[in-house]
Amino acid sequence: MRSLHTMLVGTWKFRGMIRAISERDLRARYTGSVLGPLWLILQPLSMILIYTLVFSQVMHARLPGAQTSPFAYSQFICAGLITWSLFVEVTTRTKGVFLEHANLIKKVQFPKLVLLVPVVVVAGFNFLVLTALFFVFLLLVDAWPGWVVLWAIPSLVALVLLGLAVGLLAGVLHVFARDVGQTLDIGLQMLFWATPIVYPITILSDWMRELVYWNPIVRPITNLQQIFLTGTYPTLDSLYYTAGIAAVIALAAVFAYKRLYAELLDYL
Repeated sequence: MRSLHTMLVGTWKFRGMIRAISERDLRARYTGSVLGPLWLILQPLSMILIYTLVFSQVMHARLPGAQTSPFAYSQFICAGLITWSLFVEVTTRTKGVFLEHANLIKKVQFPKLVLLVPVVVVAGFNFLVLTALFFVFLLLVDAWPGWVVLWAIPSLVALVLLGLAVGLLAGVLHVFARDVGQTLDIGLQMLFWATPIVYPITILSDWMRELVYWNPIVRPITNLQQIFLTGTYPTLDSLYYTAGIAAVIALAAVFAYKRLYAELLDYL
C-alpha cells in the first residue's frame, strides 16, 4: 500500500516528466517512417485479416449462440486480438522499463515505479485508437451491442494490472539476467494459443476447458468476446481469479524490486 501511495504521489509530482516520456515514446515509434501512425492500424489489421481468412469458415459455426451474421467471427476475433495487444504491450514495455530509462534512473531522484505510468498511457492510447476503429466497424455492420460495452472496463483494468505485475517482476529480473526477457517473449507466444482468442472456448473438451481456465487471461478475454458478440453482461466475480493472480505477482515484484534495488542500480 505504501508503494502504491508513493506511486500516486509521484505521478502527480512528476506529471511533467511522465508527459514528456509518453510523448517521446509515441513520436519515437514513427520517426523516419513513411506511413507513420498508420502502422499502428496496419499491423493488427493484417493479423485480423489473416486469422479471419484462415479460420472464419471453420470457426463461424462453432461460435457461442446462434450467430447468423457473416461478420460474427470478425467481431469475435477483433475483441480478442485488440485486448491481447493491450496486454502484451503493457507487459513487454514494463519488462524493459529499467533498462530503457537507465540514464534517467541514475541521474534523477524520483519514485522509479512512476515509470510504469507512461507505459500504460502509451499502450492505452494505442488501444483506444484500435478500439475506435472497431466501434466504427460495428456501427457499419449494424452490430453495435449498446452500452453494455462499458462492462468491458473491469476486464480491461484486470488485464492491465496483470500485465504490469508480470512485466515489473520480469523487468527487475531482466536487469540481472537478460534471458528473462527472451523467456517472457516465448511464454507470451505460448500463452496466446493457450487463450481462446482465435478459437471459441466452447470447441474444447470439458477437461481441456477446465485446464485452460487456469490461464488468468482467459476470463477477461472471454468476457469481452461475449460483450461484443452476444451483448452478454459479464459478472465481476469472473475477474476474481485474474485479480488475485495479479495481486500475488505484484507483491512478488515489489518485494524483488525493494530487495534488489541497490544491486539493480549497479547492473544498469
